[in-house]
Amino acid sequence: MALIDGQPSVLLQNVNKLIQQRVKDQVKLVEKFANTLYGNMSNEDLVGRNDSDLYGAALSLWQTFNSHAEPAAKIRVFNPEIAKHGWESKHTIVEMVVQDMPFLVDSVRMALSRQSITAHLLLHYPLQTERDKDQQITDFFKLGSKANASTQQTVFHIEIDRVTDKAAIQTLTDELHSVMEDVSLAVQDWLPAKEKLQEVIKALPKQSGKASAEEVKQASEFLNWLAKDNFTLLGYREYSITPVKGDYKISGIDKSSLGLMRRSASRDLMLSELPESGRKQAVNNALLILTKTNNKSRVHRPAYIDYIGVKKFDKDGKVIGEDRFIGLYSSSLYNNSAGDIPLLKSKLAKVMQMSEFATGTHAYKALLNILETYPRDELIQATADELLHVAMGVLQMQERDMTRLFMRKDSFGRFVSAMVYVPRERYNTQLRKETQAILQRALGSNEPVEFTTYFSESVLARTHYLVRISDSHVEYKVKDIERNLVEAARTWEDKLESALIGVYGEARGRELISKYVNAFPRSYKEEMLPNDALVDIGKLESLNDDHKLEMLFYRPQEEKADSKAVRLNLFHKDHPIHLSDVLPMLENFGLRVIGETPYAVKCADGSVSWVLNFAMELNCALPADFEAAQQSFQESFAKVWNGELEDDGFNRLILGAGLSGREASLLRALAKYKRQIGGTFSQSYVENTFARYAELANLLVQLFNSKFDPKSKATPKAIEKLEEQIVSSLENVANLDDDRIVRRFVDMINATLRTNYFQKSAQGTDKPYISFKIKSDLIPDMPLPTPMFEIFVYSPRVEGVHLRFGKVARGGLRWSDRREDFRTEVLGLVKAQTVKNTVIVPTGSKGGFVCKKLPETGGREAFLNEGKDCYRTFIRGLLDVTDNIVQGAIVPPKDVVRHDEDDPYLVVAADKGTATFSDISNGISEEYGFWLGDAFASGGSNGYDHKKMGITARGGWESVKRHFREIGIDCQTTDFTCVGIGDMAGDVFGNGMLLSKHIRLQVAFNHMHIFVDPNPDSARSWEERNRMFNLPTSTWDDYDKSLISEGGGIFLRSAKAIKLSPQMKEMLGTTKASMTPNELIREALMMPVDLIWNGGIGTYVKATSESHAEVGDRGSEPLRVNGKDLKAKIIGEGGNLGATQRGRIEYAMNGGRVNTDFVDNVGGVTCSDNEVNIKILLNTLVAGGDLTLKQRNKLLLDMTEDVAAIVIKDCYRQTQSISISSLLGAEQLKEYTRFIHTLEKDGKLNRELEFLPSDDELAERMAKGQGLTRPELSILTAYGKMVLKERLVLPEIYENAYFKRQLFANFPQMLQDKYAAEMENHPLKAEIIATKLANMLVNEMGPNFAQRMQEETGAGVGEVTLCYAIARDLFDLSPMWRKLEQLDNVIPAALQSKLLHQLRRTMRRATRWFLRHRNKALDIQQTIDFFKPAYQQLNKELPAYLAASEAEQLLHKQSALTEQGVPQDIAQYLAQLSTVFSVMDIAQVADAEKISLSMVAEIYFKLGDKLDLHWFLEQITNQPVSNHWQALARASYREELDWQQRALSAVVVRSCGKVCEADEVISSWINEHDALLERWRLMLAEFKTTKSHEFAKFSVALRELMLLSHHCDPVK
Repeated sequence: MALIDGQPSVLLQNVNKLIQQRVKDQVKLVEKFANTLYGNMSNEDLVGRNDSDLYGAALSLWQTFNSHAEPAAKIRVFNPEIAKHGWESKHTIVEMVVQDMPFLVDSVRMALSRQSITAHLLLHYPLQTERDKDQQITDFFKLGSKANASTQQTVFHIEIDRVTDKAAIQTLTDELHSVMEDVSLAVQDWLPAKEKLQEVIKALPKQSGKASAEEVKQASEFLNWLAKDNFTLLGYREYSITPVKGDYKISGIDKSSLGLMRRSASRDLMLSELPESGRKQAVNNALLILTKTNNKSRVHRPAYIDYIGVKKFDKDGKVIGEDRFIGLYSSSLYNNSAGDIPLLKSKLAKVMQMSEFATGTHAYKALLNILETYPRDELIQATADELLHVAMGVLQMQERDMTRLFMRKDSFGRFVSAMVYVPRERYNTQLRKETQAILQRALGSNEPVEFTTYFSESVLARTHYLVRISDSHVEYKVKDIERNLVEAARTWEDKLESALIGVYGEARGRELISKYVNAFPRSYKEEMLPNDALVDIGKLESLNDDHKLEMLFYRPQEEKADSKAVRLNLFHKDHPIHLSDVLPMLENFGLRVIGETPYAVKCADGSVSWVLNFAMELNCALPADFEAAQQSFQESFAKVWNGELEDDGFNRLILGAGLSGREASLLRALAKYKRQIGGTFSQSYVENTFARYAELANLLVQLFNSKFDPKSKATPKAIEKLEEQIVSSLENVANLDDDRIVRRFVDMINATLRTNYFQKSAQGTDKPYISFKIKSDLIPDMPLPTPMFEIFVYSPRVEGVHLRFGKVARGGLRWSDRREDFRTEVLGLVKAQTVKNTVIVPTGSKGGFVCKKLPETGGREAFLNEGKDCYRTFIRGLLDVTDNIVQGAIVPPKDVVRHDEDDPYLVVAADKGTATFSDISNGISEEYGFWLGDAFASGGSNGYDHKKMGITARGGWESVKRHFREIGIDCQTTDFTCVGIGDMAGDVFGNGMLLSKHIRLQVAFNHMHIFVDPNPDSARSWEERNRMFNLPTSTWDDYDKSLISEGGGIFLRSAKAIKLSPQMKEMLGTTKASMTPNELIREALMMPVDLIWNGGIGTYVKATSESHAEVGDRGSEPLRVNGKDLKAKIIGEGGNLGATQRGRIEYAMNGGRVNTDFVDNVGGVTCSDNEVNIKILLNTLVAGGDLTLKQRNKLLLDMTEDVAAIVIKDCYRQTQSISISSLLGAEQLKEYTRFIHTLEKDGKLNRELEFLPSDDELAERMAKGQGLTRPELSILTAYGKMVLKERLVLPEIYENAYFKRQLFANFPQMLQDKYAAEMENHPLKAEIIATKLANMLVNEMGPNFAQRMQEETGAGVGEVTLCYAIARDLFDLSPMWRKLEQLDNVIPAALQSKLLHQLRRTMRRATRWFLRHRNKALDIQQTIDFFKPAYQQLNKELPAYLAASEAEQLLHKQSALTEQGVPQDIAQYLAQLSTVFSVMDIAQVADAEKISLSMVAEIYFKLGDKLDLHWFLEQITNQPVSNHWQALARASYREELDWQQRALSAVVVRSCGKVCEADEVISSWINEHDALLERWRLMLAEFKTTKSHEFAKFSVALRELMLLSHHCDPVK
């Protein structure tokens, strides 16, 4: 049993078990055989084998062994299969049973090696057997352990590489048989051959011819030495040499053959066939021929067989034959000292003697050492002369760094022996292979060159090469071959040194040599030529700390003309370039990387540089001008590496379309813009389109250049031609998507009005960003709403867009984080901004930018600095394409081709993320010399600090106060509960939560904390909030916890859960024990509180019908609630987008009180606009030297509160307007519907975008008696102003002297007093007046007033405004309105609104009157001057002119108002208003008839009373209308009635002469025309008998009245 690692192998135990179970015969023997065979197997060989296969293999070999007793070899080569053999192996199996003899194992291994077959396992065992008469084995033993054995055999089990080819199996079998025969022959004839050698030695003296006794002695000694087992004899044959016709024939005597010689018959050879040296050797006096045969031994050792020929001479000294022995020298020849071997000893002595060196000298010893260490085969075969030549040559090299070659041709021309000495430092496999190849070529050999290398302590390495030659007469020149070897041995470093000195000269060259000669790794030297390294060193030397990357892009010279192969070498300092960084860049350039090799260049000074070598293929066609492409690529790649060019597929166009990096950036920028305006195609899809159609990419760039390059000479016709060319090229574009993409690019280029693409920086280089000013509506399918202009700014670091809805527009710039769709975000904001800006001069604009390379390290500061840099780029991009004003004249930007008219107004403001950036913008504005100076960005150091003023919150608080007032609460004197969004550090939240001392803040939250105070003390909590607000920075965590009521606290938003106290449970109305922070916030938002104040960021309220995705704000999603679930009474929107519009509407429909964010937080933007307009005014004074900057800044500061008052008034008035407009609810739905339709028809309003109800929804509301909600009315109010603001920029308005007061009123009193004259030259004079008038009209008269007037009268908007201004002034509307406003919290809000609504109705009637009847020859002031005295008189003396009943009625009205708390004067004004309305008619009649006003007034009113005209007017007024036409009809009836009353009054006045009593005149006139009047009385009787009337009745009645005045008029 085998012991494996000292333990019996379980595997072999299992094999034995299998044998015991399955073998029928000779079980013990088989078991013994298996243990013998496997006994010495190593552990490694047993791993992974299974017992059944080992069992099968052992049994199979045993059967072969058992059945084969003959001396010949039994060989089986087969692939065992379970089906056939009962076991299997992954290898082919060789089984051999052969008579035991020497050399078996070596010879078998050599045979396998010659066939290039690997033996995975070779088991062999020599055994002796005892066999019975049937030759069956009865027992076996280890060889030599028993004396009398039947057979002595060796068994082999070999596992070799799998061979399945039958022919290959047969070849191997034959080869092994052949080798076995060779071994058998050699072994059988070894003794006879040895005996023959002894015979030859004995006969030598007799047959030695003329050889000296010394020579005979030496030969005998040598042969005897061989006979002492120093030569393995493999064969022998005797040869005879006989003269034949002037030649000699060498014939073998076949019967003398022994050993291997027996396998081949001898061939007769003529002496002349041998080379000269061979001929000489064959017939000269030398006794021995020592050489090598042409064949390698197949027995024992795979060396060329050694040849020992012993010549036989006749008594005349002629050669008559030869005893030829073949075999192999034993190791003693190679291992013993040459001095110990006969023949060699004498040969060495001879060489030493010929050298003439004195014994013992250094040279003698050195020469002897050279010979001693010389290859023995050479010592034996070479002559003394040859050896002396070589040894002296080696000695002369003196251990120097040089290469030498010594060659010796075999006498018989069968091989050449070459001895090559090279410095051992230079010796390597490569050099050895090259040497072999050089020798092969030089000697014309095609056989492998054998070699043996010898290393000693010498600096030289010696390699002995043996070259087999087929042409025995081959000629060669040793020196020529040696020269080639010297060149081959010249190292790469040698060549680099020569090149460096050649290029850089001795001094610099030596410096670089010492630095670089050993710096390159071996892999580099194998791949690169020294000349390549020369270029690379130049590149590496140009690297420094500022310039860390160099490159070389080239086509290898070796490539064919049509090859797409290119190379790129990158050189980098200090750190390796990571493949993962470079690979995507190269692929984006359209290069396919095939191979990449990095090389570390480690210089002598310790520095490390890196060379990266890329082998690549172009994915596109090879550029025609490769040199230009090479330059362009290198510049572009460096820019990509430095982050100056973006790394994406547009870079493919640099090589693919021959574009420059900047031109690729142009298309990239347009693609980025295309993505923002909602292209369906991803950027990579667009990149692939241009990669496919490079020509189109080129044409688009040409189109752009011809339109915008200031140096372009392109005519419109040439541009048109280019476009036609693009269209015709599109014919070849098969894919519709590609076609759409290219057309979209053409649209974008055509929609572009200006670009800074051709502007240069101060350094004269291209600017690192590109901006485009675009006319948005020229691009089809733009997302709605479409801005008037937009500017898109692109750079690798930042992208941004600025949308403007008019030439004069304002809005903030936001630092967005929505990289994919920031324009969508900005578009949403600008929509709200435009609506918000209706209060101010400019319309809406909004900008947004995204930083694309935010730092991942460096913390908040680095993050902020990158944001500021991106912001600067964005601002510069905007100003680059904006006109300037210098001394009143427009100055277009430099190097910008303008495809639009002058456009100098551009202002920006702070927004999310840019709150502190205003000074940065103003700094850039100053740098550009921009005309707005620091009015460019409001809120800078010398602007109004919104937080300090609290202006946004104060504006929003006006809304809150109104909401409270309208539910009967004065929130400034009454405690109320509140939930807040934000923290005290914030502007809107912090300021807002200090605006009433009666706030009971129960819950507030921001992104970090939740503040809960279930039962707050309003006074103490206000003090604490005030303290926190005044801290430099604060969070809710700074709140004094001791002031929080029981059960409250401050909780982290990051907490997993918050335990609810009983007080919190009660407050929230829940029974839950704990909630997550998000749940708590949701519940808090749905708490029954008085107010939710939003001063934070995020959208928290949506409509039930809206999905979170539609809302878009992912961050607030877990907190968001539906509008109908809110139980708060009021929402105050200090922050933007706190609720969606649909969410607000849903909340309002369910009884909530809310406006919109743009109404509530308009204060900030109003303040900014006031600041800009004031700065524009004052900056002209500064520029003109009338004011210093310091004085200007002080003035600005002094006016802070004045500006705030203007802003607050605007906020107050806007919410007031919404309240008045909502007063009648469903009654006014029809006129608002008509207004919506008008706006839609004019393209001003997109109902879906503003979430206004559809016609069906409006009809439904009408049926339910529901009007528009406040959020919806907020939109209409805004649109009413927006439209008017645009339309009122009319010369008839801004050149009208009367409206100048609107311009002055826009500025604080302080400025009006000092600079009224300068105000008239304000650049925005027209816009300011239009804005003030639009706000006045809408705030006082409702959103649809102007539209209604235009529809009813056909007048233009200018005329409507004029007439309204007259009516307003005449009726003293302004002071009365202010007086009514002062009644806040004095009289009920509902009454207040009703009274204001009454004013609105009367003003509408008055405006209509002036539109119909005013004398257009008079201007506004003249018209007012004409009517004002009459108005004043009438107002004062009205009761005297009225019929008693009517006077009493008015008194009754008046006292009803005073009882409700309305002051006497206001009550009187309001009670008389509709009566006093007749003043215009009365005044005109008095003027026309030249009769006193009092007389006309008395007649007018009393006649009206007598004829029941006033009662009839009431019937008209109270007539319900069901559609627009009926409303128009009703208005016309009223007018008609007024007109008839006036006409009748005039008739009556005329009838009385100069002086008379009104009552008398009327009585006599009535009596006179009684018959005619009877008809009118009957008409009235009809009206009095029914409650409801048809419209037709009114028409008929009024016609009767007209006929009455007509028939009664004496002057016809």
